[in-house]
Amino acid sequence: MKIYLHILNVIVATLVLTQSMTGVVTFTDITIFSILKSMPNPDPIEHQIQTNSIWSWSQLVPMKNILLFVDHETSCSFLKTEYPNITCYNFASLKCLHSTYKRPYINCAFDIAQQQKQTSILVFVNGDIMLHNSISHTISFVNANMHEFFLVGCRRDYEMSPSLNYSDSEKTLQNGLNHSQIHSTTGIDFIAFKINTSVRMPPFLVGVYRWDNWLLSEILLRTNITVIDVTQSIFVIHQQRKNLEGEKPEPHSLRRGAVYNDVLVKNISGEDYKVGFINNANQILSGNCAQSQCTFKDNLDRSEIVLLKQRANAQKYIAVLTVTSGYMPLAWNWICWSKRIEFRNYILLAEDLEAYKILRAANEPVFISKEQSLNTSSKSEAKYGSYAFQITMMYRLEFLMRVLRAGFHFLSADMDTLWLSNPFNYISHDLSITIQGQTHKQTKMSGGFIIIHATSKGRKLWQDVIKCQNQNLVDLREQQHLKRKRPTSDFTEQECINNRLNTTKMNLLDPYLFPDGRSFFDLHRPQSRGIVPVVIHGNWLVGLEAKIKRLRSWNLLASTGSSCDPLENGIPYSLSKRSNPVRIRIRILTYNRLQSLQRLFESLQAANYLNDSVALDISVDRPSSEAGSSEKEQWKQVMEYVGDGETHPSKFKWSHGPLSIIVHKKHVGLPGQWTVSTDHQDVQLFLEDDVVVSPHFYIFLKQAIDFYYINESNYDSRMFGLSMQHQHTVLGQRTGFSIRSIDKELNETGAPTFFKYQLLGTWGAVFFPEHWRAFLEWITTIKIENIEEGCTPGGLLSTQWWVSRHLAGRMWTHWFIRFVYERGWYSLYTNFPNREALIVCYRESGLNFNVTRGPMNPIVKHLQSNVHLNFTKHLPVFDYHFSLIDQPALLSMRHNLWHRHYFINQCRIIEENHKVSPKLVKLKNQPLVKPKSNTPTHIKGVENKTRITRSIQTQLLEEVSLSPSSDCFKWFLLFELIFVFPIVLLIVLGACLISRKKHASRRKPFKR
Repeated sequence: MKIYLHILNVIVATLVLTQSMTGVVTFTDITIFSILKSMPNPDPIEHQIQTNSIWSWSQLVPMKNILLFVDHETSCSFLKTEYPNITCYNFASLKCLHSTYKRPYINCAFDIAQQQKQTSILVFVNGDIMLHNSISHTISFVNANMHEFFLVGCRRDYEMSPSLNYSDSEKTLQNGLNHSQIHSTTGIDFIAFKINTSVRMPPFLVGVYRWDNWLLSEILLRTNITVIDVTQSIFVIHQQRKNLEGEKPEPHSLRRGAVYNDVLVKNISGEDYKVGFINNANQILSGNCAQSQCTFKDNLDRSEIVLLKQRANAQKYIAVLTVTSGYMPLAWNWICWSKRIEFRNYILLAEDLEAYKILRAANEPVFISKEQSLNTSSKSEAKYGSYAFQITMMYRLEFLMRVLRAGFHFLSADMDTLWLSNPFNYISHDLSITIQGQTHKQTKMSGGFIIIHATSKGRKLWQDVIKCQNQNLVDLREQQHLKRKRPTSDFTEQECINNRLNTTKMNLLDPYLFPDGRSFFDLHRPQSRGIVPVVIHGNWLVGLEAKIKRLRSWNLLASTGSSCDPLENGIPYSLSKRSNPVRIRIRILTYNRLQSLQRLFESLQAANYLNDSVALDISVDRPSSEAGSSEKEQWKQVMEYVGDGETHPSKFKWSHGPLSIIVHKKHVGLPGQWTVSTDHQDVQLFLEDDVVVSPHFYIFLKQAIDFYYINESNYDSRMFGLSMQHQHTVLGQRTGFSIRSIDKELNETGAPTFFKYQLLGTWGAVFFPEHWRAFLEWITTIKIENIEEGCTPGGLLSTQWWVSRHLAGRMWTHWFIRFVYERGWYSLYTNFPNREALIVCYRESGLNFNVTRGPMNPIVKHLQSNVHLNFTKHLPVFDYHFSLIDQPALLSMRHNLWHRHYFINQCRIIEENHKVSPKLVKLKNQPLVKPKSNTPTHIKGVENKTRITRSIQTQLLEEVSLSPSSDCFKWFLLFELIFVFPIVLLIVLGACLISRKKHASRRKPFKR
């Protein structure tokens, strides 16, 4: 501190020589406000001090830009007489005096100054402060470079003897410049700010400490406004009476009202006010601004506590990642992923000044110690275990120790980690657990991803790790001295950590949620279980280029520069594509169930359409060549009822709009009926013939479309439509695990009336035209016959459904599931009381159900606006596994985690000619189980196809084992064949020879 003050005095002395000759400069965009003691003051020295201060202020700004606050009206009267253009406020009349301490509240002065100011910049100083014209030049320079700022500066103390005359204010200022000393940097005596929002001060008392520390800490911790220490560029002269011999100044803590301010600041900010000191400013301004020689520089002396308090979460957890300039591509990738998951509770610890400057320019929360800033090496070539590597580790370990001592729990992670979700949501917050970490080689803990709690045991553990690492450095120095070369050691801080785990309460993180590089990229363990990791460690691979190449090949590289690659963002809102009003088109899909179709027609006719014109399309499929006579007869009955739209009129009369009958020329199945291309811009509601609609379904549908599709402020580009059924299926179920209930999981967490879910609801699916068209365009680009294309990776039930029904032509939804999976889209669902739905399926016997089961849910009979029409913009979003998603944009990249080039697809590849892998040849020839008698006729004719399908299904339903990638596995088998097997054979032969010799030696004594 003494050295710092000495440097400041030298700098200021130099500035005095250059600025004392500078002429007066007034700055009309500044308002100065101050709180004075009584005027005229009975003490002549106090009176002259305040008179000198007012004179100095008037040299910088017009008199009308000076606001003064006093205790009594008599003081205001005097000041208005002496300075007619100055504005004066009386605290007593403002009712801003504390009844007990008889001190005014400082928030009154700040509130009025901000309300009454006619300028963009405010300056606050005490009544005993003289300001030099360097203030105007400094503020002008900063204002030209920043839109918002908060300037602070230290005063220079100038002692005034009662025996001398100080009535010449200009001379007093000059003497103050030449004979004053910099005060301690703990004091804040000059404040200037330009802030778009008002500064709201608590009711601190004037004349005692803490309020200024609180104000500065709030600006540092709660805003993005740059705090600049301008002490080296300005002159703030504090006029103070010279103490008599033996007289000591009164300590701040003993002043009247000090206890009040102390209690108030701790109640409203805890310990945060302790960072509110000038030496924690973001930047330092130095040089003579009057001669355009002043420059900004980062304040490398500021405490890391500021960043910790700014960035830690509410539970005081903070992530710390070390970065060098040589590894900036990985740093940019990590930063982009942190932005994608909206994670901000981190600090980047720079190992060299170049990395610090790059990250500061990007406005990242980066820290570097002043000692470390002298390090110009990027350390990118530091060999693992080398002395340089170990020194870097020590820098990180010591910084993390300071984090623990400050009371923050840290997560230390390597820069090659890939964060797909906030890890703090998946770790234990039990403070009795000292350390948590990612598994390494199954039994150890990786030093590249660990969490330490800031408890006494946590600090003790980390101190032991530092001692161990210090010993590593000592040993390496000795080896270097003896061997005259640069040795390396595999005994790093990771070994120091692991050697202390036996005596520490620890927790190994779930290896599927926190996989290492080998588990994820080579063995594909999380993917095999359908698990989306939280953090993927990019270890088990050496070198920056190799790591970047791997991420790029998996499409997981977000960036290698300061800008991030955009994610799939759905279909943007386009007003030109929306006709007003948007028309709703109902499309019925039917085949041979006349009674079901008639029941649906009755419910549609009875619905309330608000006098709107609603188009109705009826799509009728034809029987296949393999259909039986009974099936064909049932189809004819349907045709007689609905007609063909040409020669045979329809017996069904639609009274709410245009009616179209579409009879397919050949059998197309449900896939063909659903995916017919259209050229209209209508919102489509698809209804299969075994559903019924509520009388109020259209009222709901129209208002939902108005709210979520037409209203741009509520439009969600990833929401492809609405599902009007009550959904119960969790698509991410796994065989062998208990069935999850959407109703139970929703209603345990607040029971939202509406939610968004990735799974398509086919019993009343509503598609927005742009999203539906995108799907139809996508499906034309793939081979529908290719069994692999329809696979949805991640252990979804749709894969099992698809395998059992694909070759029979019974299913189309797996294509839409795959499409939505790749784009990260979802649908709106209802969660009405008692599982009511606006569209209910009767689960008729057919392709999806072997026997008729009746209605799935109760139907909405009585519409309640506060329940059924209570739409809100912000709704919970769930993925296929019905896991709540914080950042829906990330859903669009999940398919990259199952990169087909590397991952052995859970859906085995079957070509168009249905050739199968050798593993399935035997299964192909096995006898097929005889179908049940109620199986539809057209399915019986494809037994040769379903035999293959069931063989595949059998494999898919087995619990997926942890299998390596195909290339790695082949090389592993080759290695075993060439090297391992001969070695094992030699060992066995050797053991046999030894055994025979021992056996022979035992027989010798018995020879006769």
